[in-house]
Amino acid sequence: MRILRSLIVCGLALIACAAFAIAPVSPPVVAPLVAVLAIGLLSTAIFIASASSLRFRKVLRSDEIQRHFRLFRLLWERGTPGVPGGGYSAKLAIGLRPRFFERERESGKAFLFTILGLRIHYSRSYGGIFT
Repeated sequence: MRILRSLIVCGLALIACAAFAIAPVSPPVVAPLVAVLAIGLLSTAIFIASASSLRFRKVLRSDEIQRHFRLFRLLWERGTPGVPGGGYSAKLAIGLRPRFFERERESGKAFLFTILGLRIHYSRSYGGIFT
């Protein structure tokens, strides 16, 4: 898992560096988008490198009731979940849904939105660990 994480971090950093190299020669309209993409990739690479408890779970399952196809989820912990003031467990689930845009705010530290068919669902648990 550490080797895979290292390869992902190196790949994201390489793409971000390439985007920063392209930004000065790209048209003025595209340059900010390239810069935002590069910053996002670098911050994702730093997050993956710093999260020692990061886990990847492939799901690849259709949900008939919620009408979407689940692809994978990322799970991680900060601190010690379940201990008062100790930390939390977080989950980021990615899936496909036949909608252009949808936004839904859930209770507490959770949200769900769909952009161009890509469904992103984030939630936190302060009392236990997501599996």
